[in-house]
Amino acid sequence: MRNDRRGGQRRNNPRQERSDPLLSVEWCRIIDQPEAEAVIVVVTEPSLHVIRLRPKPGTGLRSVGERIYMGIDHDKREVVQDILGFARIRDLSNSASVELPVVIQQIIEDSPDVFIQQFFNRAGNLSLKMHAFELLPGVGNKKAMEMVSSRGRTGWDNFTQLNEDCNINAQELLAKRFVSEIEDRNLQPRLLDLLLRQGE
Repeated sequence: MRNDRRGGQRRNNPRQERSDPLLSVEWCRIIDQPEAEAVIVVVTEPSLHVIRLRPKPGTGLRSVGERIYMGIDHDKREVVQDILGFARIRDLSNSASVELPVVIQQIIEDSPDVFIQQFFNRAGNLSLKMHAFELLPGVGNKKAMEMVSSRGRTGWDNFTQLNEDCNINAQELLAKRFVSEIEDRNLQPRLLDLLLRQGE
């Protein structure tokens, strides 16, 4: 607690005490680079924050899905000049909105250890009536129980095995869930927070 000007004490605002979640981010992937603006819109790895960056002069147009370094070591930054902050989801261009789930799916596919081991092989009941698999679009209780049965005690080693056993596209379903949570901050429970943003 600290003294305020009125002589009383007030509690520190917990939001002010939190560290900046972008300080620990090193890599991101491009989802949009409007030609008219000197801005690149990216999604961070692995925390999936959508943010805006200012590119260095002369870097030119970059490819959607391209992985670029945005960490604190400025000598390693080849593309990024400044981090401008979080993007407002409702202000994303149509192309960025279309590319967001595609790029998130790429991130999931490139990190099977994180998403298979941390979610698909560990997911359990959220309540007496609901399993975590039911957070995935189109997965109801019956399908979730079939997935649990297919998982068995050993779990899955890769997405190919998981998708064949469960007759789903796990990467696409998880990407859609993440996008829903990014678009609607009130959606609960949040896999983004449970899996990727615990330290924030």
